[in-house]
Amino acid sequence: MSTIVQQSWKRCQESSLKATEKANDQIISSRRIKEIIQENHPLIRESFPLFTKLAPFLLSTEHIALLSDQDGNIIHTVGDPVFANQAQKVQLQIGANWTENNKGTNAIGTALIAQQPIQIQGEQHYFLENRFLTCSAAPIFSPTGELLGVIDISTRKEYSHPFALTIACMIAEAVQNRLMLAEAERVIALPRPLSPGSAGLSLPLVGLDRDDRIVSLNEMAKKQLGMGALGTTLQPEVERTGANNIQDRRKRVWSMSASSQAMPYPRLAGSCPIFLQAKKLGQKAAHVDFPVLLNGESGTGKELFAQMIHETGPRSGEPFIAVNCSSISENLIESELFGYEGGAFTGANREGRVGKFEAAKHGTIFLDEIGDMSLRAQAALLRVLQEKVVTPVGSNQSRPIHARVIAATHRNLPEEIKAGRFRADLYYRLKGVSIQVPPLHKRTDLIQLAEHLIQKIAGGEPLFLSNEAKLKLQSHSWPGNVRELQGVLMQACFLSETYEIAAEHIQLEGLVEAALYQEAEQVVPSLRETELHAIKNALYMSGGNVSQAAKLLQIGRNTLYRKMAEYHITSPMNQGDL
Repeated sequence: MSTIVQQSWKRCQESSLKATEKANDQIISSRRIKEIIQENHPLIRESFPLFTKLAPFLLSTEHIALLSDQDGNIIHTVGDPVFANQAQKVQLQIGANWTENNKGTNAIGTALIAQQPIQIQGEQHYFLENRFLTCSAAPIFSPTGELLGVIDISTRKEYSHPFALTIACMIAEAVQNRLMLAEAERVIALPRPLSPGSAGLSLPLVGLDRDDRIVSLNEMAKKQLGMGALGTTLQPEVERTGANNIQDRRKRVWSMSASSQAMPYPRLAGSCPIFLQAKKLGQKAAHVDFPVLLNGESGTGKELFAQMIHETGPRSGEPFIAVNCSSISENLIESELFGYEGGAFTGANREGRVGKFEAAKHGTIFLDEIGDMSLRAQAALLRVLQEKVVTPVGSNQSRPIHARVIAATHRNLPEEIKAGRFRADLYYRLKGVSIQVPPLHKRTDLIQLAEHLIQKIAGGEPLFLSNEAKLKLQSHSWPGNVRELQGVLMQACFLSETYEIAAEHIQLEGLVEAALYQEAEQVVPSLRETELHAIKNALYMSGGNVSQAAKLLQIGRNTLYRKMAEYHITSPMNQGDL
């Protein structure tokens, strides 16, 4: 054992802890946990995005990551749900306290005392019940050097990843830097010390106030300047020797507005490969003037895709006009799209009205649910797209139009053409760039998307999904797609009275009953068909990871491989018939 672990065991023995007995397994009350989370809001705020990025690694390697406060209380966790359930047997979960006094030698409690990174492997844990774990922890310090908490990465000892401790240290350092950037008036990077092996080290960062006094240091800057530098004024020669300005709040208004023009559309969140491919096509389409046709089920976010194309392209400074073609009556759609002259029909505005195409100016007109447009309106729209002019109702004078057209539909337009309900010439006019927006049940990032939506709904307040709530979300088919998910999560946020959304807050009953009612007249699938669908769906949800899919199906991996061979499923990532 290392010296740190030996010293920890000695402390445990001196405290009369018995290794063979059960460790303290009391969970803090919900009210107190909520208070602790509020007290540590900046720490959680800066940790949350990093935990979200770490989640795919944790899921694929059967690890979990935890955040504790300075008192050893676990306040956030993310990662593999199967191992998380095993970890709960020893209260490695939100609301548990993992100080040495309660849990003996362990990565969180021992790192808090040693105030340095540490890995506690299997038998090094003091209590016998914890020796199935290997845990890697790194302390987090405030910009002024105060201990704030610990980042911990845990798994079963046989699954321990060789870089777990390194990753924990990197996350802790990133949190510290984010706290500095959030609090300091100006942040500069000092020249890296010239010494053997220093090339791979992180930058020494110094936070300054308005008077250029040093108010914060990251770990590398502490080693270079010492904590005594806090409160002193940055020497001019330091900046002259190569210090780089990382952040200046005095320039923040300009930098934020400039960067927002260049960044991809942030409201479309997700990491699913088929979703990212659609998003990439949309970003590429933003910089050309070809018409775009967005295909996808209702509720998948087609209008958000249209807004992204508009706002990330050269037309972003012009209007974005959305028209729901299914909500306008056949008699009014031409006047809505092309405008009308005063007195053109009964009830018309005396001064007339500008149509949507003209209102869009040099911007974008978004024709949603184009597949529901009548054949008469389709003919009028085709003429406008061909001639690039509109003639308002009641007028004989044409006016030029300059807007780009983005259309969207949940219908299969080639099938609608065969049925005589949609014009083939209009379809090919609209289908310059065709983008398929995936339904939610085919996306592999459901939980990540749910967590993103929760943060938007909760207004940045810390609110997390329990493991049971995540499993409940994953078990639903989501016929209403992202729109349905957002509604369910809004209700869940409303019902939750603590930091956590539990399974009972996820209310799907009415939705499930409606789906069953809609399917009541369909033929009941055979057991073989049901099993085949379940396997394909699990493979989609796991992103093709057979081990994870087997866990979702609650069967062994070898059993899943056998059934995949039985059903001739040879490529988990290419099940396009779901």
